[in-house]
Amino acid sequence: MRGKQVVVLEIGSSQLRVVVARLGLNGSLLIKDQAVKVYDGYFQGEFVEPSKLPPILFDLFNSIDYKKNKYFKKLFVSLPAEMTNVQIVSATVNVEGLGKVTKNDVDALNSQALEKVKAPDVEIVFSSPMNFCVDNVNIDDPVGKKGRIVTAEFSIVSCSKKYIVNFNSILADLGFETVEYISEPLAAGLTVIPEEEREDGALLIDIGQLSTSVAQIKGNGLTSLTSFSLGGGHITNDLSEAFELSFENAENLKKMVVISVEAEPLDYYDLVTVEGKIERILQDDANKVVAYRLETIASAINQCLMMQGISLSNYIPIYLIGGGASKIKGGKDFLAKCISKNVTLGQSPFPGKDKPEQAMIFSLANFALKNCD
Repeated sequence: MRGKQVVVLEIGSSQLRVVVARLGLNGSLLIKDQAVKVYDGYFQGEFVEPSKLPPILFDLFNSIDYKKNKYFKKLFVSLPAEMTNVQIVSATVNVEGLGKVTKNDVDALNSQALEKVKAPDVEIVFSSPMNFCVDNVNIDDPVGKKGRIVTAEFSIVSCSKKYIVNFNSILADLGFETVEYISEPLAAGLTVIPEEEREDGALLIDIGQLSTSVAQIKGNGLTSLTSFSLGGGHITNDLSEAFELSFENAENLKKMVVISVEAEPLDYYDLVTVEGKIERILQDDANKVVAYRLETIASAINQCLMMQGISLSNYIPIYLIGGGASKIKGGKDFLAKCISKNVTLGQSPFPGKDKPEQAMIFSLANFALKNCD
């Protein structure tokens, strides 16, 4: 895998990001080139201004001079949780005679599972085997084992075909020859959560700027996925409205908030505005604004867990990524208190790339490198 290079486009809820990455010495991840463009994002799985995507993407890729550097041969594109679905599908095949299970049998299981999901308006993004049974005996790898009947469960990630058709059209106009799509929650879960913690199941919460997702991952596949259109940008907007600040000044105020410390009545945040003025804002008031929206997000997360049938009464590892809450001082612990469970900040395993708000892009690059031809 070392020496291979991938180009990855991340479709964030408020930014589009492209990175050119390859593996370095000792498993390090090297970012050779990158660029970011702010855009209107998406809401409930639909782009707010789809007509603006082509020119923004054109500018984005020109920022890395993709044609001169010949980055246009293959592109990996992320698909956010709001644009994808997860289904667990079972399949069964009979082994001829009392022979050994072959790779062809496993391929037949996968094909059978995919057929159950196929529909004219559905595009299958990824298929992951969750478990295998040979004559009702659970087994990690059935190939080479003797038996009559092999059963399996597959986690299949899919999305609406219209997304793929639209993106393929835009990217073809830009000159890309091949496009492969990646499930964001799956890539992040496989990268951020240690393998031993995924064996019995773990949760990945991704709170971005305008969107939040809750994914359950077991082994190498997603077992459930829900999402909603709330994120850190809504906290900024609340601060903007509460204190009559511009969005940029409100964003800077959010960076100052320490939600884990109980403020005294006359404690202030001295906000230096972009205009060079100092705004004195009561810490308690600002903290309450941030806490209210985080509680709203936590309540929605709890609803997602109920929809997924996930009980938090037992121990289950929970990881938090994205900049929507992790960048707020005390945000992770406040969220943990709201859902009454321990929460760990998710980080990529690559040296020097351990910020939770950047976990997604590095996870996508890692996934692409592991699955590139």
